[in-house]
Amino acid sequence: MHRYAWLILFPLLLLGADPDFAGRYTGEWTSTGAGGGGAFHITLVPESNGGWKCDVSFTFTGEEVKASSCTVKIEGTKLEMGYDFELQGNPLHTKLVGQWSGTTFDGNYETAAGEGAESVDNGSWQVKRDTANK
Repeated sequence: MHRYAWLILFPLLLLGADPDFAGRYTGEWTSTGAGGGGAFHITLVPESNGGWKCDVSFTFTGEEVKASSCTVKIEGTKLEMGYDFELQGNPLHTKLVGQWSGTTFDGNYETAAGEGAESVDNGSWQVKRDTANK
């Protein structure tokens, strides 16, 4: 019986392995603070040092807004990102936290007039891997 234990353990080890998060994700964001929402796009690219590079863009009142800088941290299935962008002439910083559910990342965000400043908006977001644009 013991020599066949690997047949049971191997699938369990696969379930505990971190999935490959590299790729492009598309979805939506919804504000609970200022109202509104729109399309949301994230691209995650692994770096040779074990970290991640990210690109973020979203739509606001139908207009595409691209982040000027982005930081990302992934631990297990938890995603933390911070990104800067300009909206209607105002420099803003968003911090978002999300969880991988097996098919989507989803979580909450908070936007401030700079890192560490008072919040001007908050809400939720969800993205799914865009298999057409890996």
